[in-house]
Amino acid sequence: MNSLPANSPRWFTEIISEKGGILSFYDYMNIALNNPTNGYYGSGKAKIGQNGDFVTSPSLSDDFSHLLAIQLEEWILQIKNKLNLKKRITVLEFGSGKGCLLGGIINYFLNKNSQILNDISFKIIDLNEGMIEIQKINLKKFLEKGIDIKWVSLSDLEDDNLNGIVIAHEVLDAFCVERIQFKKGVIYQQGVQLNKENQTLDFINLQLTEEIKKFIKEIKNELGVNIPPEDAPEEWTTELNIDNLSWLENLSRKINNGILLIIDYAIDSKKYYSPQKNDGTILAYKNQRAFREILHSPGEFDLTCHICSDLLIYQAKLAGFESLGLVKQGEALLLLGLAQKLFEIQNNLKNDLSQALIRREAMLRLVDPICLGDFKWFVFKKSSNKEFSIESKCINKSI
Repeated sequence: MNSLPANSPRWFTEIISEKGGILSFYDYMNIALNNPTNGYYGSGKAKIGQNGDFVTSPSLSDDFSHLLAIQLEEWILQIKNKLNLKKRITVLEFGSGKGCLLGGIINYFLNKNSQILNDISFKIIDLNEGMIEIQKINLKKFLEKGIDIKWVSLSDLEDDNLNGIVIAHEVLDAFCVERIQFKKGVIYQQGVQLNKENQTLDFINLQLTEEIKKFIKEIKNELGVNIPPEDAPEEWTTELNIDNLSWLENLSRKINNGILLIIDYAIDSKKYYSPQKNDGTILAYKNQRAFREILHSPGEFDLTCHICSDLLIYQAKLAGFESLGLVKQGEALLLLGLAQKLFEIQNNLKNDLSQALIRREAMLRLVDPICLGDFKWFVFKKSSNKEFSIESKCINKSI
């Protein structure tokens, strides 16, 4: 990781100075992303889409949302029928971005099965007021149609009361992480310090906290992975996704019978903590480009980190979830009818070649293994009813 000094804007200098000039990397990331006035997400300045800083699958077109809605429809009908529910089924999205995913899902139901909308209560949980304001603008047309969409916090939901589906699309990769570094035979917690003379930021190594020591030990004991790995090079650095378990536990307490779908960049533990991953996985994004200079201009870049798939599945089990499967996005979308969708585009837009090519290119990016196709879909179940079973079109057990 490039550790050359990076500029610190005035607002960040004031915050880090108030905290003594040194922050853990976790706190640095939290401020850079979530500060309500200047943070990348907290202030609402995040630019998502083909003309923004980065693209997400739903921001390319509604096609991704429509294919996902096919799976959601199947799950909703199973939940409703198998549990004989009389009240509305909840579809809850965490971190809704600009609202593209939920908007595309609702559009699909309006066109294909509008009646099902009477059985659904859509809910959004987002920590950042700046993004909530954007979501409300983009989803206003659906609210005006009387579609049930509410913005809530997790604490608003009653324990053991949520029946439905929870979606976390590109959410966990924006959770704040701790970073550790192996140097001269010792593991350190990585922090960020301010050089007061020239107002720049640089990395600094700190003593490990007891929480981090415990986390590292648990990875070894439960996943059989050494940190640092054997043959780790000098200054080997990695991330620790320390917030995932508490998020899963808090969510699990709210679910009575439901599905949790997590879609994100993920790699297995042996690759995640390998000697070759000597700079970790974290990147900064701006203007459709990825950068390693993650301390540069905090608040102006997105910061994102892969998740460890083995660790996530283990933590989900601890939180009371059952894993139903893991599949690459490309495979999931093919199982949900992507090939048929491509045929429909070709057939329906044969008199508008340019539009057909744009739609086709966007859809192929969804399954491109070096692009969005390498996303992983994690499907978990939590149920108070032991006989409650769920079938899924998108699941392919082998990966």
